[in-house]
Amino acid sequence: MLPKESLLRAQEDLRRLVDIPSVSAREECLSECARAVRDLLAASGFETEICAGEIGPFVVGEIGDGPLTVIVYNHYDVQPEEPVSLWISPPFELSERDGRWYGRGVADDKGEFVSRLEGWRLFREQNPGPLPFRLIWLVDGEEEIGSPSLEVFLKTRFSGVNADICWWEYGEIDSSGRPIILCGFKGVMAVELRCRTARADLHSSLGAVFDNPLWRLAAATASLRDRTGRVLIDGFYDTIRQPTEQERDLAGEPPFSFDSLVQATGGQRVLNGTDKANFYAAMNFAPCMNVNGFSGGYMGEGAKTVLPAEGSVKIDFRLVPDQDPQRAVDLLRAHLDRHGFEDIELIAHDANVKPVRSATDHWFIQDAKVLLEKHFGQPAIVQPSSPASGTSHPFVEQLGATIVGIGLTHHGAMLHSPNENIIVKQFEAMITCSSAIFQKLAERANGIMPTETSPRDGVTP
Repeated sequence: MLPKESLLRAQEDLRRLVDIPSVSAREECLSECARAVRDLLAASGFETEICAGEIGPFVVGEIGDGPLTVIVYNHYDVQPEEPVSLWISPPFELSERDGRWYGRGVADDKGEFVSRLEGWRLFREQNPGPLPFRLIWLVDGEEEIGSPSLEVFLKTRFSGVNADICWWEYGEIDSSGRPIILCGFKGVMAVELRCRTARADLHSSLGAVFDNPLWRLAAATASLRDRTGRVLIDGFYDTIRQPTEQERDLAGEPPFSFDSLVQATGGQRVLNGTDKANFYAAMNFAPCMNVNGFSGGYMGEGAKTVLPAEGSVKIDFRLVPDQDPQRAVDLLRAHLDRHGFEDIELIAHDANVKPVRSATDHWFIQDAKVLLEKHFGQPAIVQPSSPASGTSHPFVEQLGATIVGIGLTHHGAMLHSPNENIIVKQFEAMITCSSAIFQKLAERANGIMPTETSPRDGVTP
């Protein structure tokens, strides 16, 4: 049972962080939020440092020494709050309704950070002596824009460090309340296509003569994917690593129903060929393409008969091992040229996040299964890969860490959307579970239990 004063302390910490509109896409309030995070870590016993990034500073907290090196990775930057009109309560204000806390960043990722930090405090209250393992807490200020500084930062700040575990910035809770351990993350490649066909907007009657940039963008976009979601770019699937038998078994029987996913998300139209039997395997193992938005022309009230001069479309691709984001950009450029869209400009906004997948039988994952079941009251799900992405590959490539996602983001959390939320009871459970995780790591470091592990799959070099 979580003490009431512990929950109130964590709530106030979360309120303080949510109040800060630390939107990295706008480079807003990042230093202010970094200082707030630094203060929380320092007050919790860590030696702290704020380190410069390209956009937002990194906050580092370090404590302890021993045979294990554990990295806890979080981020304090958040997505833009738009459209503000769809928020029921102010986005940068912690509010409570029906057992949930609402606010931008309350799940992604300030709530995850605070739940772990309060768990750490509870652990240290019971274990005030020297920490028998090295703990590095890294809080990123650029995660929501693809962590452009992270790879270089790790090379310089942690050169020579060998890490055993990287406790990733989030994990999941399904709609029935079962905790999900994420053993991998997809890569991502985000691009923008731009097309210009005139110096300025023209009268639409000239559409009988001149091409339309929005039509060209629509045609180019339509050429990239079929109705089943399969990407039609030549060579896109050539390097994909096939899942192991154990990974296929874990993804073969969905631990939550397709109907529950539909109910939690409100998703209504399913890709052709996707059904209740194969949706979970697709979430784990299938790359995908998403159109994020079109821009151009007239979208105001009423009609305006105009032939636009220019337009753009933003697209992202979720990638799986061993697809390389930079290679995917090259393949996309070749596809556009081959299909007569040489005039369309291709801008790569994010092509640095590689896919990662850890061994599902790692000792830390097995420990986490036991602890999550104890604190959430239901058996944990081991999921080979999240359908989402994160810049986790540098921790594997440079530090040798095993990436594991454990956290409290439920399937109706509305990440990156209006009315982002967490369930308070699950936040409480994650605090006590985090405390138990730190306790188990101390026991491992003290040699109470062995830490053997099978070779992990790692990441595409």
